Amino acid sequence: MNSTLSTIKPVRRETLQTAVYEQLCELILEGNLAPGESITVASIAKAFDVSPMPVREAITRLMAAGALTVVSGRSIGVPQLDRSVFTDLRNVRLEIEAVSLRWAIENATEAFHRDLDDKLNAMISAEQKGEVKGFIRSNYGFHFAIYRQAHSPVLLETISRIWLRINPYFHLLQQSGHYRISNDQHREIVEGIVQRDANKAIEALRNDINSAFNTMVAQLGQKPAVG
Repeated sequence: MNSTLSTIKPVRRETLQTAVYEQLCELILEGNLAPGESITVASIAKAFDVSPMPVREAITRLMAAGALTVVSGRSIGVPQLDRSVFTDLRNVRLEIEAVSLRWAIENATEAFHRDLDDKLNAMISAEQKGEVKGFIRSNYGFHFAIYRQAHSPVLLETISRIWLRINPYFHLLQQSGHYRISNDQHREIVEGIVQRDANKAIEALRNDINSAFNTMVAQLGQKPAVG
């Protein structure tokens, strides 16, 4: 055996499955799968250059988490969410993302402030150019820069699981021009963080969550809710 390769350990199937799972999560969270779109195990396996087995295992995990479902035949897509699920997700987001934001402010640094400014500018640019996936990707980057700054892996994992279910529906916000409204709220979040005013930042975050919720259920033909 080549001495260069003799120390390399075989890649365990669990490691490969985890890698595929994480890439699929990123694909969803960065806005690459919208409601109504579908993908297949074969197409994912080809894109990732892996066998179908780890793809099936990763999809099974995402289906158990409510992030994916069988659309038809071999096609996988985003599950349809009814009003009760939307409301439940919104209510949980209002609580746990506010906690994460408060902790992020406690851990804030100048580098963190600069990073948020850059991500806010990326969202503004995407909105002005009408780049839907660009906005969703930047929106994800903005929010999760905050949630990572909370320095709580458990809280971050919980928020990530919720976003896997709700993030594809952010595609609906572009139709009503909501991205511009969202950026106004993002700007207020940044101002609150920089000023170390947790109440201001949390109020802006909750406005962002609530207004997005009402817009999405309206786009789906469901009556919006207040509060």
